[in-house]
Amino acid sequence: MAASVTKDSLLFEDVLERCCGTGRWQVMLIAYMSVMWLIFPTFAMSMMFVGASPPFKCADGFDVNATFASLPDDLPECHPLGDNSCTRWVFDKSMYESTVVTEWSLVCGRKPMLSMLQVRLPGASMLQSVLMLGGIAGALLGGQLTDRFGRRPVFLPVMLLVMACSFSAALVGDYVSFVVIRGITGFCMSTMIASQYVLVTELSGCKHRAALTTVTFLPFSFGTMLVAAASYGIRTRWLLQLAFAVPSLLFLPNFWLMPESPRWLVLQGRLDEALAILHQAAHWNRRKMPPDEEVLKLMEEARRGLLAREAALKGTNKSSALQRILDMILTARMRIYTLVTCFVSFAIAGSYFGISFDITQLSSSPHLAVALSGLVEIPAAFVYPLMDRLGRRLSQSGFLLITAICMFSTFIKENRTLWTVLGLIAKLGVTSAFNIICIYVSEYMPTQQRGLAMGIMQTAARIGGAVSPFVVDLVSGLHELAPSAVFGTVVLLAGLATLLLPETAGQPMPETVADVEEAYRRRKAASAPADRKLSGVSNAAMQPDGAL
Repeated sequence: MAASVTKDSLLFEDVLERCCGTGRWQVMLIAYMSVMWLIFPTFAMSMMFVGASPPFKCADGFDVNATFASLPDDLPECHPLGDNSCTRWVFDKSMYESTVVTEWSLVCGRKPMLSMLQVRLPGASMLQSVLMLGGIAGALLGGQLTDRFGRRPVFLPVMLLVMACSFSAALVGDYVSFVVIRGITGFCMSTMIASQYVLVTELSGCKHRAALTTVTFLPFSFGTMLVAAASYGIRTRWLLQLAFAVPSLLFLPNFWLMPESPRWLVLQGRLDEALAILHQAAHWNRRKMPPDEEVLKLMEEARRGLLAREAALKGTNKSSALQRILDMILTARMRIYTLVTCFVSFAIAGSYFGISFDITQLSSSPHLAVALSGLVEIPAAFVYPLMDRLGRRLSQSGFLLITAICMFSTFIKENRTLWTVLGLIAKLGVTSAFNIICIYVSEYMPTQQRGLAMGIMQTAARIGGAVSPFVVDLVSGLHELAPSAVFGTVVLLAGLATLLLPETAGQPMPETVADVEEAYRRRKAASAPADRKLSGVSNAAMQPDGAL
């Protein structure tokens, strides 16, 4: 019975390969849909420039036309403590003509947020974190929406909303509206990612799936470099954001080019629509399809097999969503895997954005530093051969260790060029670790909880991204290298925590929580000394079923 279910569950891939294969159609579609990763840095990374805080002075009592250079050098940034507060500031415009900080005077007593520790935080931190917090909602809801309504019907409306937010961010005139737009943008980004990544996975054949799903992130690196280049050439906030908004028009052809997932259509019983998509794919791939009647029969068999597999995994009781959540923490191994997944995802995402923001502060040329940080991310998109050779666990732990060493090495010598180089190597390490964990989590988590585990991973990552700019701003006041120490410590702990995970390279993926626990017992027995193995055999019958 189990063998039958497994065979049937692979039947849809057989249908896809037999009817159209993996060729030009998939490559062209995935290449176009990956354009969104070229545009997303204009939202995720632009706050390093749009939200930059240039030097400023309190201009109370001076001429209204006074400039930063014309005011005394010893003039304080903020009014001395007392009953009166500064009401007017002038900013240094040598680097930026305007930013959200200069436009809305987000300095001194006008900083928009007060932390629980009563430490005033820069407006840029709040704006970056709002994007991430909106992304948390998208990470939690996006996958469920795409499973319920389809990939295309979810992607297209939020795509239009992202385009509207892009242009609105350039034209908005007050801080509160800007914050709302950032939050909506974050939600839409996460939802688009959920739809696009699932669709890319389902359009790829088994043989090319790992490569295509990894390389689809590659345009993000080029987008980061374009953000740096545009910010260097355009120093006015609203004009820069308008320039960032224009490329979002590249999303519009999705209305004609983006297909629905044929696999999802088959699961929904919409076989005629799936057949039409397979015909289109076969045409572009120059493959001759079998007769329609035969294809429809194959798809119906695939649907029955997939539904049977789902029913077999759920069991006769059809465990509730609450039970599936509880299964993530009720057994020892699942509890460890869940906690490690959350912490490592939090550490990787937090360090990724934290290092990106920290590089701009430590570098004498922030635009060049960001452009180079995008450049060093390109090799990270091609880590999958190393994952197969060294394994997932050692690869991820090794990259995190490299990142930690680079962060701690900034204390060796006070040299901004050295700091930038170390920051770039750290960025490469943490980006590689991020690309690995996206695949790794899906391999060590059981099928019954895999979707939930991916959602938890994305949520933890968004929280890490939301916290990271606050860390940079809070601890940099203690010492300019303090953020490097914090992120170095976090990724070092994450690298050590990764060693608690199993190696999955070349191993079958677990289907149930019981499979996870059983696999751990087998690994533990295999690594035990010979005398303990003999003792374990003689006492095996005395162990309870749930013993580890």
